[in-house]
Amino acid sequence: MASASVCSVQKIREGIFKISWVNSKNSYYQQSYSQKVVLQEMTESCQLSYALSQNQQEVVLEIEILFAQAKKPKNLNAIRILASMDGINQTMKLENSKWLATFKSHRYWEDGFPFEIVFDFTYGSTILLKKESQHVLNHLLNLWNTRNLADITFKFKDKTIQAHSLIVASGSPVLDAMFKHNFKEKEEKTAIIHDIQSEVFEHLLRFIYTGDADLDNINVARLIVAADKYGMDALKDECALRLSQDLTIETATRNLILSHLQNSSLLYQSTLDFMSKNAKVICSRKDWMELLKKYPELGFSAMQKMVQTLQ
Repeated sequence: MASASVCSVQKIREGIFKISWVNSKNSYYQQSYSQKVVLQEMTESCQLSYALSQNQQEVVLEIEILFAQAKKPKNLNAIRILASMDGINQTMKLENSKWLATFKSHRYWEDGFPFEIVFDFTYGSTILLKKESQHVLNHLLNLWNTRNLADITFKFKDKTIQAHSLIVASGSPVLDAMFKHNFKEKEEKTAIIHDIQSEVFEHLLRFIYTGDADLDNINVARLIVAADKYGMDALKDECALRLSQDLTIETATRNLILSHLQNSSLLYQSTLDFMSKNAKVICSRKDWMELLKKYPELGFSAMQKMVQTLQ
């Protein structure tokens, strides 16, 4: 009996790609499978492979990358690859120029293996940057750290944050309008922020200066709301990607609502995929029932996706 493999590649943004790879197979015929894909402009080919252990209790996912000319980094550790199966997330380990991850396989021996794989070629990006570009980034980071010649102030209940109007205006169309047009903020060079916590706003500004979201040290759900409010699509996508990678049974419903309110197609689709694979558990939860009451159209769309996946 032949096996069917469905593989789709999505470019999240420059240097970040997501692969959805689902293999349906007959358990008596195939204990391993390989497929080649291309990640635009980054690779000549990307070999995806899996193999079952002898006891059929584990499946090893393996990735080997043939880089496009002049794209291969000097240090392969500058690349981060995250793999997930049924909500179990792993950072793939680099061994002998190949990336590996091991998952429990017993639930998928009959139905196949649904992998989600995220390639981040920007991780450790200073290794890949040209010397001239890094020089500019160092200057911007220095301005952020010292706030030398800062000319605007953002006021919060607990603190004030100083910044440079030209830099923040370049990174946010909302802030650009605030300090360019005849608003009160333009006259006083001060903006009072009521609806965003100071630490979240500080992360937002730091991203404008450095391009580093520093998502390990912030509430990402709050940051994506701020990024959407201030029209910062690149930061919004960074947050959506992290939330997608960290999905759990407990956070799925919340993130589905968040993706809907912030109009994030990336987070919406990845959350729906996760919920479809865990439909029985999620649909029995209290937060799912509350979603159906408050957002019936959203709940209906999610249920349609779940039914399609289960068929």
